[in-house]
Amino acid sequence: MAGDRRSYAALNTLLTAALVCSLAVFTCFALYRYDNKYTAAGPQGANGVLTLDSLMLRTSPAIFLTDGWAYYGHQLLTPEDLAANQPSPDRYTFIGRFGGFEAGDPKASPHGSASYRLTIDLPQDVRTYSLALPEIYSAYRLYVNGRPAAAMGDPDPSRYRPETGNQTVSIEAGGRIDLLFAVSDYSYLYSGLVYPPAFGQPKAVAALLNERLAFRCALCAAALTIGLLSLLLGLLNRKTSSTILYGLLCLFFVGYVSYPITRTLATGFQPQYMLESLSYVALLLVVMLLAQQVCRFPNQWGAPFILLGGLMCLAAAALPFLLPLGNLRLMMAYSAMVSLYEWATAGFITVLAMAAAWKNTAHAKILLYGFLVFDVSLVMDRLLPLYEPIVTGWFIELAGFVLVLFIGVAIGQEVAAQYRNTAILTERANSMERLYQSQQSYFTVLRREIEETKKIRHDTRHHFTMIDSLVRNKQYDKLSAYVTSYGITARDTDRTDEYGPIDVINVLSAHYSVLAAQHRIDLQIRFDLSAGAGEPGQVNMSDSDLCCLYSNLLENALEACLRVQTDRRAIRVAVVRPAYDSLTICVWNTTDGQVRADGDSFLSSKGARGMGYGLLSIRAIAEKYDGQVTFRWEQTERMFESSVTVTA
Repeated sequence: MAGDRRSYAALNTLLTAALVCSLAVFTCFALYRYDNKYTAAGPQGANGVLTLDSLMLRTSPAIFLTDGWAYYGHQLLTPEDLAANQPSPDRYTFIGRFGGFEAGDPKASPHGSASYRLTIDLPQDVRTYSLALPEIYSAYRLYVNGRPAAAMGDPDPSRYRPETGNQTVSIEAGGRIDLLFAVSDYSYLYSGLVYPPAFGQPKAVAALLNERLAFRCALCAAALTIGLLSLLLGLLNRKTSSTILYGLLCLFFVGYVSYPITRTLATGFQPQYMLESLSYVALLLVVMLLAQQVCRFPNQWGAPFILLGGLMCLAAAALPFLLPLGNLRLMMAYSAMVSLYEWATAGFITVLAMAAAWKNTAHAKILLYGFLVFDVSLVMDRLLPLYEPIVTGWFIELAGFVLVLFIGVAIGQEVAAQYRNTAILTERANSMERLYQSQQSYFTVLRREIEETKKIRHDTRHHFTMIDSLVRNKQYDKLSAYVTSYGITARDTDRTDEYGPIDVINVLSAHYSVLAAQHRIDLQIRFDLSAGAGEPGQVNMSDSDLCCLYSNLLENALEACLRVQTDRRAIRVAVVRPAYDSLTICVWNTTDGQVRADGDSFLSSKGARGMGYGLLSIRAIAEKYDGQVTFRWEQTERMFESSVTVTA
């Protein structure tokens, strides 16, 4: 039976994982088709010319200039150079086809200078257009119709100064617009026009930019809020180190995906790329650390991967010192290391989560699904390389956010379980304290009765002397009266404090009987352990668990009765063995009718939003002994029934 359940659980996990992967693949294809600058609707240029008429501008008010650019390699051209020399382009290129000036040649260097030119034929009437410029690596000048229109850094090799950022240029023209970019790069892996600019009506272009910024701001705000709250929770409760790590994970995610915001608000070069790269490699490192914690695997298993993550963080921190050197081999080695690190992290966390899910480790499945989404994003990034998001984000960025959410769910469940266990332990300590107080009270009574017994034994000698004297003198009437008087006195000292053969329940029953009498509650307790095997007083439960279970049941019943009119206060308790290997404790009590329920669960009557700690403790003990708990409310009789059956 256990094997069948395990097989069913494994099949269910496998099917869910397949569904998650399918949804991730479908999402990537949908984004590639509908949120991609390279597949967006609109006309494209050819041989250096893009023709737009009024109808095209109405149907496609914002166009991404991806195709037809004239490319002049190793030349920083000006409008004067074009007019005087009329150089021929090396080729007509598609923006995004290559990573830079190397034009796909693995032996060539992306460093150097180049110029891009595109002529846009427009309607003759003068209109205002917007040209949204993404990052252009790593310094450039833009000429529009022969006049300087925008610049970042200094592309002149003798005065080279890198600077990148996003900006928008407003152009007022009619008939024709001639765009000329003179670009240089000596400091980064990419060079030149890597991302296509957007051109069109100002409102349409602004709407695209605003949607992208709004989406990215919402993404960062959500992750930042969750991260700060998690850090605060972790700092307040230092036992939950996973919440601190999760807070750092959210902050690193914000550092990784916030570049559209930072590069729109401010321009720069080295610090931005260092922070972005460091945030990404640190994010992967924290993901591995959290995966190890939640999946509960030995630290030595992940030591090589954690060490790799630490080295990558050091390399990313050294990026500002690496880039100015212009050493292509160093930069290519760093890029290859990041790619290797991505795949190593993906493999490690996925295998870790799969092993934990197979062992049925708590919260491992939700981690597995998040890791699979990240794996799919890496694969789809390789299968669909010609992708640049218009509004949302790159596959890995979106998968990273999903991963943050899934890890957050797992960490939240972990923290909730810790608080739940703490609450149960606190309630168990309170129950043991009540048992201790009950035993102290019980021992006081026993001590008093022992003293009384000593006194009776001492007086017995005198009674026998008196009886002997009456018998010898044949004073039988006086003897009868004396014996009758002595019997009444003896009966007055009798006690019936034994409620059953189980010591813990007997002591607690005596304690709650006193409390019930003080509050005028009719308490009746019945034992029937005839179905049990062995001695009736033997149960296969620890005294602490039995104490916590029984005292919580009676404590809840007592509190409920105190809210009822005095003449209606009643508690009925039955402790029975329905079978030789089980123990059932049923408690019925009157209530005032103010019973709070949430579906099949009853909530605390003390004003708390969720189930009270006592009820949580009862459920936890029942689960520990493979039992079940039933709470039932009889509205007509205003009686509440609590029933617990455990294997004991």
